[in-house]
Amino acid sequence: MKKIYFALSVAALGLMMGSCVKNLDIPQKSVLSTEEYYKNATPAEAEALIASAYKMYWGGRDVTCVNGIEKILFLNSLDDDHYTGGGSFADATNQYQEAGNYNVTSADFGPKLVYKGIYSVIYHCNLIIEKIPETNDAAINRVKAEAHALRAIAMFDAVRWWGTPPLADHLLSQDEYYQGNTPTKTSIDWVLSELEEAAKILPAIAGKGQQEAFGARLSKHAVLAYRGKVGLWYGQKFNDKEILNGAVADLKQVVESGLYGLVKDMFILERPAGDFCEEYLFEHNSAENDGNPGNPQNDLRHMWTGWNDGLIAPKAGYTGWGWNAVSKEFGEFLAAHEGDVEKPRFKSTIHTYEQVLAMEYADGVTPGVQSKGICHCAGYFTYRGIGFNEDFYQIAGFWKYSTTNACLLRYAEVLLLYAEAKFLADGDADGAGLRALNEVRTRAELEPVGALTYDIIKDERRAELFYEQERYFDLVRWGDAPTALKDKGKKLYKFYGYKPGTTEWDVEVTEGRGLGWQDKYNLLPFPFEQISAAKGNLKQNPGW
Repeated sequence: MKKIYFALSVAALGLMMGSCVKNLDIPQKSVLSTEEYYKNATPAEAEALIASAYKMYWGGRDVTCVNGIEKILFLNSLDDDHYTGGGSFADATNQYQEAGNYNVTSADFGPKLVYKGIYSVIYHCNLIIEKIPETNDAAINRVKAEAHALRAIAMFDAVRWWGTPPLADHLLSQDEYYQGNTPTKTSIDWVLSELEEAAKILPAIAGKGQQEAFGARLSKHAVLAYRGKVGLWYGQKFNDKEILNGAVADLKQVVESGLYGLVKDMFILERPAGDFCEEYLFEHNSAENDGNPGNPQNDLRHMWTGWNDGLIAPKAGYTGWGWNAVSKEFGEFLAAHEGDVEKPRFKSTIHTYEQVLAMEYADGVTPGVQSKGICHCAGYFTYRGIGFNEDFYQIAGFWKYSTTNACLLRYAEVLLLYAEAKFLADGDADGAGLRALNEVRTRAELEPVGALTYDIIKDERRAELFYEQERYFDLVRWGDAPTALKDKGKKLYKFYGYKPGTTEWDVEVTEGRGLGWQDKYNLLPFPFEQISAAKGNLKQNPGW
């Protein structure tokens, strides 16, 4: 599908001008009515509209979106696998340090932007669903099914963040603007229904490895995978066996379709070589210019999460702003879990200091840590998601924009979701969940396990999904957050390389300002401005 993004601007212009038409009661020349645009949309125009919604769901930076860097940095700051990072312990950018300290407020930038993004996606999908007339045109019906699926996925995001956010299942009239809380079960039932109906209409990819020909669009099996993810989340968290069984059925369809697989080389994940690989069920195509040569795709992920500039950059690499650094706890966990820091999953996910030093450097450059040291570091360094010079658009200036696709759902996660759902639903009676989990372990060059336990499932998710903002939600739904996060932010780590004359890591540990876990974090706070605007109808989550 061609990536045409002007349509939303046209629609927004129509909305803005529409009020003038109403007030003056005269048709304006050279103004495109929103009603007419949607009513008469051709298949190409409908595809332009859904392309804009897809782009809004993915994100960029400092824009209204769902999966932009604000979500990534905020959620990673809350878990035990990351330190907040940044240029210093006092770096106050967008309150991320305070998220890492468990000192979040309802005015924080990240949740506020994600909330707006979710409801912007839902609104524009609602426009497509309600304003484009019913038709027999297959292309338009596909677009409408994508809109149903995308708004449901966005609503699931909202439920995981806030628990009881308003369900905007239609375009709101003026007297409906101040929506109150919707019960979680009501929203989840709606999400599952929306995804089920969309999966009946959307096509599957043509065959294994055919993602690029299909395009960066939701397929039948991507939607079923999301439906399984929603069902597992709710079924496990609220002990709903019926919904858990539904999750098993959905995920089984994906696994047994034979359309997806695990790439052998884990080092291509989150690199251009991995774009449209057989492991990606849903991704945003970042490798096309969006029409603005100075700001292609606004994708600064790898500047934000690149290594702190206190580390000398290797020849192929780029030091960025150092956010979402690897925690000491995760580094030690992954080393023990993999059994060898040279195993492919360890090394393609994070690096030890020794592995960083072993990279290739320009002639005359001495690798290592600069004298000022690196804040938020205990000797482990992110690898998946850092910046590589060859992966950026070659544009002059400070800003570095990635050409790497943003993967939103991987087959490895589907296999682990299936293993967990089977374990919970029927004790994995037929061993299908065990086979799925062992497929992930085998790719990581680990020995298969002989039986599933919940600890094995949890550890495998932690090892595999480090980069994907699932850990915080996992800890909360499992009930493990009070233990895992009790000391979050209470220690600060600064890395200076080796102690003089030794190969022992020089790590300075000081007291931090972190408050650690508090039970109110089982749900995040509704943004203050939304509570204020709702005229008392939207109730804040407990403790906030």
